[in-house]
Amino acid sequence: MNKGYRSFIEHTDSKLSKAGSFMNPCFNTYQFSSELGKGYTSIYELDSYASICIAEHSYIRDFEYAVVSDDSISIQQYDSIDSDHRYTRGNVYSGMQYIDYTPDNEVYRYVIKKDIPAKIVGVQLMPEYYDMYLKRELGINSVNLKEDLKAFPHGISIPEISTVFNQIRNFKGNKCSTKVFFKSKIDELAAIIIQKADIFRGLNASVSVADRNAIIEITEYLNQNLSKNFSLTELSTDAYMSISKFKYVFKTVVGQSLSEYMMQKRMEHACEMLSYSNLYIAEIAHLVGYKNAGSFSSQFKKYMGVLPNDYRLSSADIHVNSG
Repeated sequence: MNKGYRSFIEHTDSKLSKAGSFMNPCFNTYQFSSELGKGYTSIYELDSYASICIAEHSYIRDFEYAVVSDDSISIQQYDSIDSDHRYTRGNVYSGMQYIDYTPDNEVYRYVIKKDIPAKIVGVQLMPEYYDMYLKRELGINSVNLKEDLKAFPHGISIPEISTVFNQIRNFKGNKCSTKVFFKSKIDELAAIIIQKADIFRGLNASVSVADRNAIIEITEYLNQNLSKNFSLTELSTDAYMSISKFKYVFKTVVGQSLSEYMMQKRMEHACEMLSYSNLYIAEIAHLVGYKNAGSFSSQFKKYMGVLPNDYRLSSADIHVNSG
């Protein structure tokens, strides 16, 4: 187990659950319930290649913590979080993915706010994977791969990575099938990173630092105001760009068009509220920018494959089973 996971488990006095993981029984699931709050951390170790972590925590008060990093490539997705934690390239917020190299023994300090449950899924690629396996099997130089990661815009959300994480969350199998499946997903994540780094490296050369920072500020503002509908004219004016330039720069930096990005963030926030609140569907619809429950439900089904009430019921079953 890597240092960061081990330290968190010790700090929260988490205990290995005798019942095992409610997701895939091949995970080691650590439960905690104390004066800090409650939650679980499920970890799967893929030999010495990678660690997969799925965690869900809620806190009674703001949780302050310091993590000592491992030499690793980190691929994290924050499905839900309210945090003052700042990585080298920016802060953390719900709906974002964080993809970067972390050197050994770096200390990262953060505060997770009490109001919103922290839901995180992530993969840590270890040196045995990117220094040895990728080099031996594919001739990929790890130094170049680490450098390529700098091309990823902060706050990005790559749909292909979200898909892989959802597949990891939902897979259930025996020890053998789990190992084969997760190894294939680790390779798939590496392939996505290599592909996207090449794309972003070329695209970012055409976007200035000032324009990139303007789009980052816009996305953070959008994430905090999902109930509102903004016109391209408003947003492009705020970013000091023409509409055509804004559309180009937004897609270059974020990896999605504005409409694709807003749809993804609204559906993710809706899922969060369906899972953790007793709000009526109409209320949730309003909070994610829809005028009525009917149009929201129709769009939710297109995006998620199920109606909001069905999603809420399935989510409730998971939380009951998790204790």
